[in-house]
Amino acid sequence: MPLLTPEQACAELGIGEDTLRALRKAGEIPYINIGRGEKRETPRYELDDLNAWKAKRKKVASCPSTEGPIPRTVRSRTTSNSAVADFLEALNAKRNGKRNR
Repeated sequence: MPLLTPEQACAELGIGEDTLRALRKAGEIPYINIGRGEKRETPRYELDDLNAWKAKRKKVASCPSTEGPIPRTVRSRTTSNSAVADFLEALNAKRNGKRNR
């Protein structure tokens, strides 16, 4: 099986090179170092490893209609003592030239 370059692996996964590098450094995606050194690696990826990573990340949303009704949140009364301002009344009073005293 041929080894994929980082560019090819990114195209296969649909992610950018920075994301692939971060996943590699985090140990989430296995790779093969074909370079000689530890400091400057030359990573290559196997298609089976990329497919396994995709399968591990795959999620399926469940149908909300089969899970039953969504519970309503508890409604509570406000604890504020302030009155509600009637902005339309204030606007009409201003237009009519009347002041609230």
